[in-house]
Amino acid sequence: MLFKLELGYFEIASMLGAGLYLLTMAADLLVHGAANLARRIGVSSLVIGLTVVAFGTSMPEFIVSVDASLAGNPGIAVGNVVGSNIFNIALILGIAALIHPIACSRQVIRRDVPIMIAVAGIMWYFSLDNLISRPEAGILFGLLISYMLFSIYKARKESQPEDGAEGENFSPTSLKTEIRLILTGLIAMIAGSKLLLPSSVAVARVVGLSDEVIGLTLIAAGTSLPELATSVVAALKGHSDIAIGNVVGSNIFNILGILGLSGMILPLDVSSHMAGIDCPVMVVISLGCLPIMRSDLKITRLEGAFLLIAYVFYTWILFQTPV
Repeated sequence: MLFKLELGYFEIASMLGAGLYLLTMAADLLVHGAANLARRIGVSSLVIGLTVVAFGTSMPEFIVSVDASLAGNPGIAVGNVVGSNIFNIALILGIAALIHPIACSRQVIRRDVPIMIAVAGIMWYFSLDNLISRPEAGILFGLLISYMLFSIYKARKESQPEDGAEGENFSPTSLKTEIRLILTGLIAMIAGSKLLLPSSVAVARVVGLSDEVIGLTLIAAGTSLPELATSVVAALKGHSDIAIGNVVGSNIFNILGILGLSGMILPLDVSSHMAGIDCPVMVVISLGCLPIMRSDLKITRLEGAFLLIAYVFYTWILFQTPV
């Protein structure tokens, strides 16, 4: 059993409501602080989205996967990452694009999305023997360090967007205030996800879902709620770079950082279902980002709807296939 929950209907409703409120509030603080920080230090909001925001919103995945690895449940660690990456692209970008078409910079199309695709391919290749060994996990973690250094190097060469560019015009705030906004947002996101996840699982128990399906869907979706809240709020505020950078950066960090560290703690067993179905789906959906983003350099509402349909179809297949 992944969870042992005995919650009443009032407790479930209270946790769901509190979790949703915390995530919404946290996303607004995080996007506001990140956008102002990007302007202050002279880098694009895309870089902040790919690093600070993406790594921060991936903390729930990090906590769940590392805890699972320490507890000797490597399948949960792998399933959480793969499921979260599929959820991030197909559902989060889909919903964000339906709310507001998302502009795509040439930088993310030419550099960061191909890196995300390559990382997904490497992870799938490592999983083909149904095991991610410690040396392979070490390679993943080493690639994360390289990616971070590469991002810092590129950020230093960037020029700051002029005022009046995409997004809101924020009033100047102090560096201390911006950092406090970001940290408060991240802490509130983790708290909100911790409230939403068990309450969602309790609802799933009521309708009779199995632990396996809960692990591949609700755990992955629950730990991706910070990314969902952040990207939706960013889309509403017109910060497309943060919305996209958050998803792409989170997917890169999930594989390189979370699986890398989890696999160094304990070699990760990968089920045949995961290696044969879920990992290929993750790679295909990642590949699908390129033509969608290249068309008119934006993700339209129609393309967002297509991504959502793809996620619904994947979930339907998952429920039809024994795991």
